[in-house]
Amino acid sequence: DRIAPPMGDFQGEWIRACKTDLKTSCNFDYNGLMTEQMALGLVAYRAGKKIEYDGATGRVTNAPEANAFLRREYRPGWEV
Repeated sequence: DRIAPPMGDFQGEWIRACKTDLKTSCNFDYNGLMTEQMALGLVAYRAGKKIEYDGATGRVTNAPEANAFLRREYRPGWEV
């Protein structure tokens, strides 16, 4: 028995995109922007206020304390 309906041929779409100039239905350009927007929503929530974000510099311009939520200090040996 299947728990969820089939999702289509997304694996095949991804392979064809790697081998050709096909643009996938959820490409990295789209996904990257959506992920950034979601993360900034969480930064605003944690800062407790509406934020203004400068994408070119990667900084919050109206709430300097919110910039602390944009970076993480990694443990030694786990740096990115």
